[in-house]
Amino acid sequence: MSKAKVFIVNQEYKAKYKVYFVDQEYKQKNHQIISPGELVKQEYQADVKVFIVDQEYKADIKILRKNFPA
Repeated sequence: MSKAKVFIVNQEYKAKYKVYFVDQEYKQKNHQIISPGELVKQEYQADVKVFIVDQEYKADIKILRKNFPA
């Protein structure tokens, strides 16, 4: 499987997935969609567009910060 090219959008409606950062590995959910992956600088380069949310219940993807694409 190739690496996902991930772009963080600044507005929720532009995102395909909403991401929340968790503290324990067992809480991760759907993280394989973007991990392994790499952050891209331009929106048009992205395979996956994500928006970072501040509440766990809003998230489609829950991931550890260390597993988030860099």
